[in-house]
Amino acid sequence: MDIDIKFSEWLTIASIAGYKLEQYTRPAFVGHKRTPSDFNLMTIGQLIELSDISDDDGSMYKIVEVTLGLTRDEIANSRAVDVVRYVGWAVTEVQRINKLFESLTPQATAKEKQAGIDTLHFGLFGMLDWYALRMGITNHDDVLQVPWMRIYKCMEMDNLRRAYERRYSNITSEEVRTKHDRR
Repeated sequence: MDIDIKFSEWLTIASIAGYKLEQYTRPAFVGHKRTPSDFNLMTIGQLIELSDISDDDGSMYKIVEVTLGLTRDEIANSRAVDVVRYVGWAVTEVQRINKLFESLTPQATAKEKQAGIDTLHFGLFGMLDWYALRMGITNHDDVLQVPWMRIYKCMEMDNLRRAYERRYSNITSEEVRTKHDRR
């Protein structure tokens, strides 16, 4: 790729050539904007916006708009090599974050499965609603401004607490059963 080609020009060529996005290293800048070292300060709203992006020609623009706040014209006039590297890196970063959230899915017990816990998947709105209830926030839109890392950490703490309570309950139940069996 010509290092000085503008993104808008490159995009035309890439769509004809059948270019597929790959994983790249993060450039220091896209246009005049310094790129973040990671997405840990990104809001949950931005993360949700990125998850709604379809895989079309405009998606590369949208990723840069959402994460760096550049306009479409600023992106079009940026060096293609920087935009493409950044988008490839950004996709990898979002995948990393999604894997973190997926890792928080607790294993259901047989009784929970029998009771229908698998029907209680409410998607992104469910997560926003849970956080709003947890924090006493009455407007769900306010949650969209919260850094995703804060929501993740709250989910992680609640899951650890729930796992502890389940273990403690099992230990207590076992003690009662043992005492009852001795009689």
